Amino acid sequence: MVRRSARAGRMTTLSSTPAVLARNALVAAVGRFGPRLVLRAFDGIADWRPPTTPYAAGAPDPETASN
Repeated sequence: MVRRSARAGRMTTLSSTPAVLARNALVAAVGRFGPRLVLRAFDGIADWRPPTTPYAAGAPDPETASN
C-alpha cells in the first residue's frame, strides 16, 4: 500500500516540463482507449480497508474488555 501510494504521488508531483507533458499525454491516451485503466492504477490504495474493525466502529477495546 505504501509503495503504490508513493508511486502515485510521484506521478502527480512531477515538475519538469517534458515529464509533465509525457504524463499528461499518457493519461489522456489511456483515458480515451480505456477509461478504467487509469482508475485501476489506484486499486489497493483508494479501496484499502484496515485488516480488522477499528475500535471506533464498535469493536471491543482489548484493554477494557472483561477476561
